[in-house]
Amino acid sequence: MRGKIKEFLIDAWDEITYSLKCACGRPTRMKRFIIVSVIGGALSIAYIYMLVSSIYNIGKQDAEKEFMELQHIERLKLQSEKDSINNLIQKEYEYEQSDR
Repeated sequence: MRGKIKEFLIDAWDEITYSLKCACGRPTRMKRFIIVSVIGGALSIAYIYMLVSSIYNIGKQDAEKEFMELQHIERLKLQSEKDSINNLIQKEYEYEQSDR
């Protein structure tokens, strides 16, 4: 697999250099400088676009989280008076009342 990728990249590089030689002939220093500058500029613009886009999307996601819709908290449904703690409290209260 690795060999196939390496072979593909070498073939692609050879094709690119061949097409440049056909288009420009033997490039002078100035032509090479222009070609490298144009490719470098295009890659720089693509990099800056991706960077700004990523930062914008991060900020957009944070803003969506910050302005989530708020809802009222529902009251907890407590157990009925039949639970054991309420029974114990009621018995203690009754016991205290009967002592008086």
